[in-house]
Amino acid sequence: MPSYSTDRRSLLKIIGAIGATCAYPYAGDELFAQAPDHAHAHAPIPTSASTQFFNERDMKTIARMTDLIVPETDTPGASAAGVPAYIDAMVARNTDHQLVMADGLRWLDAEAAKLSADQKFVDLTEAQQVAILQPLCEAYDAKEGRYSRVVQFFSLVKNLTADGYYTSYIGLIQELGFKNEMSTEYPGCSK
Repeated sequence: MPSYSTDRRSLLKIIGAIGATCAYPYAGDELFAQAPDHAHAHAPIPTSASTQFFNERDMKTIARMTDLIVPETDTPGASAAGVPAYIDAMVARNTDHQLVMADGLRWLDAEAAKLSADQKFVDLTEAQQVAILQPLCEAYDAKEGRYSRVVQFFSLVKNLTADGYYTSYIGLIQELGFKNEMSTEYPGCSK
């Protein structure tokens, strides 16, 4: 039987912890719907005084993008669920995300200026906004090879929007109808 020193066991515990952390980088209580201040409220778009990373103009752009990704239907859309604040919190923690978001936001406004002089993305019509985002969505959905920086940006916003929305009270409870009920019985298999 092999003999392990306490140092090796400590090392294995650390490696296991790193592996678990990399697989899901946030603790369970960091899921958006678990945060007490977000659990049941429709969150306004944060102002620069309340954001962790983005300025107010960027937050308006992110809010617009998230509402195009998850629009209001019979349930509130992404902005009402607080997704822009969620994205701000997640991006504030990750320098790679910060670089991708900064490049993507600049690109969006540059594309908007091409369509209509001196306008920003948020100033465009919905049809113009969709026309800018649609090719990025199609490129991401095609899953072919390496993504360009702007496709990475769109995919980051799309994924964070889905994460934020479906872990919010509005997405999880109101839209999906999730009920967190504990079973009182645990019957065994019948075969």
